[in-house]
Amino acid sequence: MPSIEDLPFEILSDILSIAAQLNSTDTPSYTYGLTQAQRTLQRTQTQIYLRGRTTPDVLRWHLVNSFRLVNSRWHEWALGYAMREIYVRKWRGGERWLYKSTEEQTRSSAAAGVFPVVYQHPYSSVKSTISLLRDYPHIAQHVRRVWFNGIYHFDTSRYIFDILGNCTGLHTAAIPWTSLRYGTEEDWKNLMSFPQLTSIEFLAVDLEDSLVSAEVNRTDNNILLSLDFSRITRLKIFGDSNLLPITDDDLITISRTATSLQEIHITSSTSITIKGLAALVSASRTSLKLLEYKPLSDSGFTHPSSVESHPQIHICTLLSSCPKLEDLAITLPTACPELFSRHSVAWHETVRLRIAGSGVCRFSTVDENIAEFSKLLEGARELLGVKRDLGVEISVGKFLFDTKTRLVHGNYKSAKVVSEMGWGPVEHVSLKGPYGATGLYGDDDVKGEWSAISEEEFWEGMRWGFVKFDS
Repeated sequence: MPSIEDLPFEILSDILSIAAQLNSTDTPSYTYGLTQAQRTLQRTQTQIYLRGRTTPDVLRWHLVNSFRLVNSRWHEWALGYAMREIYVRKWRGGERWLYKSTEEQTRSSAAAGVFPVVYQHPYSSVKSTISLLRDYPHIAQHVRRVWFNGIYHFDTSRYIFDILGNCTGLHTAAIPWTSLRYGTEEDWKNLMSFPQLTSIEFLAVDLEDSLVSAEVNRTDNNILLSLDFSRITRLKIFGDSNLLPITDDDLITISRTATSLQEIHITSSTSITIKGLAALVSASRTSLKLLEYKPLSDSGFTHPSSVESHPQIHICTLLSSCPKLEDLAITLPTACPELFSRHSVAWHETVRLRIAGSGVCRFSTVDENIAEFSKLLEGARELLGVKRDLGVEISVGKFLFDTKTRLVHGNYKSAKVVSEMGWGPVEHVSLKGPYGATGLYGDDDVKGEWSAISEEEFWEGMRWGFVKFDS
């Protein structure tokens, strides 16, 4: 009689995936804690409180834990399902309580009312992960993505490469930016030799002053020149740092070999300018499909580039010459109609362009600035006339231009107050927020205060000085 084992592996895998999803309804997805520990002869009310969600890797393990007991085939499938992504983090939280092991020590401690406290080593789980992957290579070979968090010290960077070195089937490595400084040439060459590794993410954060000032944490092994990024198709840099941040020089060095990038994501970094970005785009011009460059910060929108700092870089022509580029969201110091001059571009959905206010107001008079910016808008509309399924949103300062609808989204309350209600444009409901996003970013704007007006009325308000690009 046929059984489920007679099915092709692809069908069996789909069935097990559905079963794992159904198990999620009965598997705890949150962790809980107790407000306090009860002691003998002490009446205290202990309450359970919600600590947080169960991490995805732990949850996946629980979902398929019973599958591993069926047979070797199911066991291997369950390992692949549970271990495909692992999250390695430094432990953070309260202390763990541990009573002395012998009865005599426990009694003496209880009599004195003092119980010994043993703090968990913050890297104990990291060390356990290293041991697991090292001692059981058949488990390590199922890992496809590794994400690290909290391991930023020079003294602990060894843990990162001890884990990565065992995951030879790795597809994506999301690692702290400090690994680029602290890793040795041997560590990185071993990692880059993995045949399936195609995506690298560098995640940066600001560190405490004590860590920044430590001399050992300022170590830089300068290994970039010896690395080959030709097989990497996705590069992501996220976050800003006050210690050895990734800069234009690093990207220029990477671009020497990074000739096959299909995706470039650079977000929340103020240490990378158009110069470094242009080097990467130029190196992978024929293969690039997605480009995201948003130099944002916690305090709001910033732009590390300026027209004066890199006058020789004309990235508009470079972007329009990328034959496979489909998704584009970029912040530029300035832009010109050449960005939309090639109607054969592969762009689709919505192109989001953000321009620094100083890059638009380059002329001495308001009318000249309006005329120059209108050329950019008309260039975008000519492109939209050819590619009707495309949308272009251009954000300048605190205003967003939707070229297809000829509406300008923004918060006009203060402008109307300044005009003493003499300037009263017809306002439409807007679901936009700064930089073309739904919702809002920062504290300057309150949800629901954005509206949309026509371009003609916006230009009128600009001529009167009620609205400004650089405000």
